[in-house]
Amino acid sequence: MSAPHVPSSRTEREASPAGDPGMADGLDAFMATMVVRSHPVPSARAVTLVREHYGIESQPTRLTGERDENFRLTAADGAQYVLKIANPAESPAIAELANAALLHIEEADPAIPCPRLVRTREGAAEVRFRDDAGRERTARVLTYLPGRLLGASVRSRPQRAACGRLGGRLSCALRDFQHPAAHRAIVWDVRHAAYMQRLLDELPLFPYRKAAVELLRDMVPRIEEHLPRLRRQIVHNDLNPRNLLVDPTDEAKVLGVIDFGDLTHTALIGDVAVAAAELVPQECADPASARECIREVAIAYHEYLPLEARELAALGTLAAARLLMNVVVHEWHVHHNPANDHYAALDPHFMRARLEIAAGLALEEIRL
Repeated sequence: MSAPHVPSSRTEREASPAGDPGMADGLDAFMATMVVRSHPVPSARAVTLVREHYGIESQPTRLTGERDENFRLTAADGAQYVLKIANPAESPAIAELANAALLHIEEADPAIPCPRLVRTREGAAEVRFRDDAGRERTARVLTYLPGRLLGASVRSRPQRAACGRLGGRLSCALRDFQHPAAHRAIVWDVRHAAYMQRLLDELPLFPYRKAAVELLRDMVPRIEEHLPRLRRQIVHNDLNPRNLLVDPTDEAKVLGVIDFGDLTHTALIGDVAVAAAELVPQECADPASARECIREVAIAYHEYLPLEARELAALGTLAAARLLMNVVVHEWHVHHNPANDHYAALDPHFMRARLEIAAGLALEEIRL
């Protein structure tokens, strides 16, 4: 392995968002993008759009998405692409952010396995058009990465280590990346765990509401205590089993990372916490086992991008925040979007186990 990449000593420190009066409004606006009726673009329109602007004849397959509309396109020559059509309620700057990040990664570390931007016939990075409801939409085409979704694979220690190394490498590539749209309010930023109370208020029938509220009460003060001491930069912020691809013949080998829609400027260790929490296997039911899984991811990340002691001190709490957020945001999404199959209803036993693991991690320091 090459020598670790050490971030500059000038790397910014994380500031607490608690004093920002506009943050809650920004998070409310973000949540609105999850429920806006986007008037789905017909498959035939997607085919025409790609033919006219990219010169690609293709067969489309609709994919799910949290906020965007996505199609897998199979061209006549067998090549595959992804067409991403942004939610009309989301600023076009978010698509521009993702495009800019992919181009930056391609230049900073071209060996990182992530999608490449496909330009239009005119050389543009994206296309603006109006859908059948008259709303302006932003569309872009990316290369399609081969592999099996990690979520459909058998989990293992080598696999978690590979994910940790990829996460560290990706953060290194993004270290010097700047974009104004990254300074945004996004509910998936672990800094905003306190906002989960606002979502819980809309879920009166949530079976584990009391446990979630108590966990927030213990967790949020610790997060606020850690934040001012943490380095920050733009990070992927969503290294989860749906966004990581593995080799079907060797599931410990990670082939790629996709979906740069949650990019944000936040605590660097938050990106580690997200990946580590997401890679805790679904069958894991106790904090001790989960802690070891998180530790494995962090060790591999640390090998590529050394983490500071103050960051490691926050890792357990931030990983617990992600576990809690996964359950609460998931339930909120199902409640508001019963017809959207991107999120299936969670098993109550799984939710309870996740919250118990989060409670066991929230007040502990994970040591490498």
